[in-house]
Amino acid sequence: MGKIQPNMYKMLNGENFEVRTALPTDADQLIHYTKNILDEAPYLLTSSAEFEIKNEKQKQHLQEMHDTAGKLALLADYGGEIIGFLDFHCGHRKRNEHQGSFGMSVKKEFRNQGIGKALLMSLIVWAENNPLIEKIRLEVFSNNKHAVHLYKRFGFIEERIQRRAVKNDNGSYEDIILMALFLN
Repeated sequence: MGKIQPNMYKMLNGENFEVRTALPTDADQLIHYTKNILDEAPYLLTSSAEFEIKNEKQKQHLQEMHDTAGKLALLADYGGEIIGFLDFHCGHRKRNEHQGSFGMSVKKEFRNQGIGKALLMSLIVWAENNPLIEKIRLEVFSNNKHAVHLYKRFGFIEERIQRRAVKNDNGSYEDIILMALFLN
């Protein structure tokens, strides 16, 4: 099952927040959060104009994430406000179901407060207790130095660099780093 026990954490500024499983009842707020994140986050592939998901579809997706052993959707909750989100998916085939990849975002005004660290730690603990998962993968923009540093602190290694993988609106390019953490 793709769920965790809720855990309380403390931001660097002393405020408390909770990391918990995202539920279908979070669908509306998660859609709103995602639209805002896509407008403010330069390190995400999807733009807010490309994001088109309706409430019922989001509810179904969150229920599937909750009910499936190799999937996990987490959110960071600050007094009822979503301030961070992480989703993890294992491979869809027998030969790659032992590994999965995740995406993570944190609301701009809450970055560098330990939110990403708490979400990532929650994922790793869950994955270590899931006998199916042996490897956690991710893709990160090479110029997202804070994220690369965080992943390396947790033991992720660089597996490959995809040169000029992202083309920005202004015509410039960004490299993508593929990183992985091997469990056990």
